[in-house]
Amino acid sequence: MKTIAFAGSNSSKSINHQLVEYVSTLGKDIEVIKLTDYVSPIYSIDIEENEGIPSNIQSLNEKLQTADRLIISVAEHNGNLTAFFKNMIDWLSRNNREFLKDKEVIVLSSSPGQGGAASALQSAEKTLPYFGAKVTQTLSIGNFYKVFSDGKIIDAEIEKNIKAIV
Repeated sequence: MKTIAFAGSNSSKSINHQLVEYVSTLGKDIEVIKLTDYVSPIYSIDIEENEGIPSNIQSLNEKLQTADRLIISVAEHNGNLTAFFKNMIDWLSRNNREFLKDKEVIVLSSSPGQGGAASALQSAEKTLPYFGAKVTQTLSIGNFYKVFSDGKIIDAEIEKNIKAIV
């Protein structure tokens, strides 16, 4: 089973990207990608009608189609998915409405605070099935800087939970 993992963040210091990097070491055949390699303009029907679907979005869709499973770690801005990640979803769904069809999806989230970006995780869990995803597992991790150090989870209970998911 091929798995692609990525963070729904465009931060160069993304803790959610750090989390998927760590998670990728726990399983077999997990490829980590960065959505920032596929940056596209803010979705607009005018852009779509005048210029078409950006080639970066077409490439990202092709990449996602090679996976059986996705691990997505979402960041949270003001209680919601990041505008960056939402924009990627908007473009991908315009290119291929069922871009996640029959894909198993594990949704993770993390934040420096206690909430662990749980609101964004819930939003992703509700939204991704509209595009064909089968969300199989979710896990929110709060207090990131207390439970993560030197590229790995240092909290035994959280590590156990992540290993069970992956």
